[in-house]
Amino acid sequence: MEMISNKGRTSMVYRVGKGLVCKIPYNQGSNQFLAEVDNAFAVESRLLEKLGNHPRIVPYYGPYMTKGDKDGLLLGEADCGDLQSHIDRGDMDIDNGIKTKWCLQAAESLSYTHENGIIHSDFSTTNILVHQGNIILADFGGSRCPELHLDGNLIPDDPFRDPQLTEFGTPKVDVFSLGVVIYVIMTGHYPFHQGPAPQNEERFTYGDSVRLRFSRGEFPDLCGVPFGDIIAGCCCERRFETAKEVVVALRKACAADGGGFHDVVEDAKCNAL
Repeated sequence: MEMISNKGRTSMVYRVGKGLVCKIPYNQGSNQFLAEVDNAFAVESRLLEKLGNHPRIVPYYGPYMTKGDKDGLLLGEADCGDLQSHIDRGDMDIDNGIKTKWCLQAAESLSYTHENGIIHSDFSTTNILVHQGNIILADFGGSRCPELHLDGNLIPDDPFRDPQLTEFGTPKVDVFSLGVVIYVIMTGHYPFHQGPAPQNEERFTYGDSVRLRFSRGEFPDLCGVPFGDIIAGCCCERRFETAKEVVVALRKACAADGGGFHDVVEDAKCNAL
């Protein structure tokens, strides 16, 4: 097997065949950590089964047996990796039509998740994948589903977390994250940060800074940012309760702009069938 990622909180990812990857749980660490890993994999497998086959959700093909290790998850591989890496590699080459489609598809993936009674709880540009030019949502190990009594016990990382939110059992935790995702897609960078997403030690320094600014009610100037009013509705005014409301607002905004944006909406609809 070829390792393609060892940066996950609970797992490593290997390529096991054409278009297929296996998510393998870590098997070393404290008893508490290993219990968290076991819970994350149990949550993710059951939620992926519940979500089933959908064009906005990473394909799940069941457990993957590994010799000498705990069972992993067999998933479809995204040919362009995660969205943040894709943006960092070449935002200048991504036109607004593609960005608009991605915003719609990101909102659609979250709306479908919410309609199934699931709060993703870690919605971000690193947990969104790009496959054949379209968006798919992955990484449900930290998610919540009250109906199934499942709790992955995660909250979003900065800058996708609303520091003013104290209740993480509602879709609003994801709606704030969605606003930040739309901002990153349309601007090509994190809020209050220029260039690629911060890494290593810079990530922690940035996280502290942006959390403080968000807690004060600050957000970057949205004048001239496409979908700025929708981003504000998610992150500043907090008027959206669910991702479905954001989908409706995005479609209205695209229809009002007309022209190529209408084609983007129709393309997103086709890719959702």
